Amino acid sequence: MDKDRRTAFLILKETEEKKRWANLAADRLIKKEGADSPGFVRELVYGVIRNKTLLDFNIDRFLKKPKLGLSERIWLRMGFYQLALMDGVKEHAAVNETVELARSFKKGSESFINAVLRNFQRSGKELAYPEKDAENYLCVRYSVHEDIARLWTESYGKESAERLLQASSSPAPLSIRVNRLKTDKDKLCEDLESLGFEVYKEGHLSSSCIYVKGSGLLDTDLYKDGYFSVQGDSSQYAVRILDPKPGTTVIDLCAAPGGKSCAMAERMEGKGQILAFDIYEHRVKLIEKEAKRLGLDMIKAGLGDASIYDDKLDSLADYVLADVPCSGLGTLRENPEIKFRTPDVIEAQGEILKNALRYVKPGGYVLYSTCTIDPKENEEVIKACEEIDSHALSGSPYDPSKKYKVIASRQLFTKKGGYDGFYICLLKRSESGDQC
Repeated sequence: MDKDRRTAFLILKETEEKKRWANLAADRLIKKEGADSPGFVRELVYGVIRNKTLLDFNIDRFLKKPKLGLSERIWLRMGFYQLALMDGVKEHAAVNETVELARSFKKGSESFINAVLRNFQRSGKELAYPEKDAENYLCVRYSVHEDIARLWTESYGKESAERLLQASSSPAPLSIRVNRLKTDKDKLCEDLESLGFEVYKEGHLSSSCIYVKGSGLLDTDLYKDGYFSVQGDSSQYAVRILDPKPGTTVIDLCAAPGGKSCAMAERMEGKGQILAFDIYEHRVKLIEKEAKRLGLDMIKAGLGDASIYDDKLDSLADYVLADVPCSGLGTLRENPEIKFRTPDVIEAQGEILKNALRYVKPGGYVLYSTCTIDPKENEEVIKACEEIDSHALSGSPYDPSKKYKVIASRQLFTKKGGYDGFYICLLKRSESGDQC
């Protein structure tokens, strides 16, 4: 029995049946099942998920009756993906091992699975797509929920939406952040290369970002001893834009798992204090664990609901980070399960922003950010806040009566081979605290 394909099937089945995140299911089941090649398992799992709608569209071409049980559907997705899209897999292994997998779980199903896969193989293994002007073209071609395709088409036009979907369907590169309190970029690159990793020194947006290729990165002593953290380039860029200074007070309202809190602490040279909050206790522990690994004792993590005003924090901070809960549409590469969901409506975003504005001192800065590409969660949240002069976003005349002013705003779109989609808006409170 092929342990790797068996493990991949179990992960895919669990993510479908129990709506679990694939990375969490993979972490647990790869260990439990004793997979021989975890890299192969993850590539197969994420490849199937990223291309699910496209695979189903093609599977149905070879069925007399398209209605299938979940297990049969997953086996065929795995087989079609290996035959058409996965490099380095021999055809006979893709077919035979998938057939054996079906036999081991559901005796009697193997002849049907074999027949469909053989028919696809004889057809030339070429995937078909809807006509480009067809209503379902974007949804099938890029395996995405129709609501996401519609949102991006309405917001940015069909050509831009397709470019964005194409970039969001490719695997994400691995980027890390140098802990400058322990090392520098050149030394870290040398150390990683000496361990066999392929290193690209420069991030696209942040000078602290390095792109890395290779497996087992988190098993190295360099990681365990806190010389670097895994963090996206656009996430690091948000901290660069806020730019908290050493010796100041920072509040991070939605801090778990702690990446931006730790990035700010490193930027502040370990001087000052960061109050990092999250709504769940187990996630607060993630912040504490990460800060300890990096040697950052200036971070004080605690429970807190960012959507509920806390008068103890009023006008306390020099900087406030509001990296709010969002639909996550900028992270489809890392979290492809999101591709098949209707974008969430996050009602708390506006309340969190209002609270962040109350917590910053006169003359201080607030950064509002999301990892999504949806104007309703980004620019429109800023414009809806009555205390903010958002003329920089809307093109309306400057309004000096407002207490907060937009200093900078940028929508990052997912870049193939680079950073995730991300929205950043930097706000400043007036020096008097009354108006800008």
